[in-house]
Amino acid sequence: MKSIRLLTFLFLLSLFLFSQTACVYYQRYSMSNSRLQKINPEGLSIYLVDAAHPLTRGWYLSEPRFEKNSVSGFISRMAEVEILEASMLRGRADAQQSKNDILLYAKPQFAIALPDTATLTIQNTNLEKVEVCELNHVRTIGMPLLGCTGGLLLVYLISGGIE
Repeated sequence: MKSIRLLTFLFLLSLFLFSQTACVYYQRYSMSNSRLQKINPEGLSIYLVDAAHPLTRGWYLSEPRFEKNSVSGFISRMAEVEILEASMLRGRADAQQSKNDILLYAKPQFAIALPDTATLTIQNTNLEKVEVCELNHVRTIGMPLLGCTGGLLLVYLISGGIE
């Protein structure tokens, strides 16, 4: 009986460890503008999106420089299909692939005057919000831990508890 409990425990433990490594969930979160200056832009894709039309109007920001109250760089207009792909998450795979994306939502009054290409400095006051994809710790760690604990409790109760 003890060997069955041990095997069941080892099986559930291995299932838990597998779930920890296999299921990593990312989710889009709003970020405060004050954190922008701490970002190292290397390896990131930064998009400037019109807050009034986030699925159709957007620019790619290349050579970004984050300063205390502004973001500088070269913007180039993106096609509607590209901005739709960058600004919309369809599932877990999209969120995980977007972990290096930053969306800067420009206020509509500011975004309407932007040209197709330009080198410019965007003040933080012209940004409505900033979104990044970050690890969702509750779904990544909490749910598998809860499931494994429930499984262990179920095995404990079925086997008759401590003898």
